[in-house]
Amino acid sequence: MFLKKLTQNSPITIDYYKNGDIKTCKGLVYRLDLNEQILSLKDEKQKAISIRLSGIKQIY
Repeated sequence: MFLKKLTQNSPITIDYYKNGDIKTCKGLVYRLDLNEQILSLKDEKQKAISIRLSGIKQIY
């Protein structure tokens, strides 16, 4: 299950769908909102990125 990857304190790479396109993002998890089903990451430049859990294709 991909939730195990989210608990580690190391950068992860996520492939996800957004507006029909597949995108890739690398960063650290800083928030996981299970009520809203949103995962928030901060990339190398400390830019916040929010991803819907239903749009995640792969985490590595």
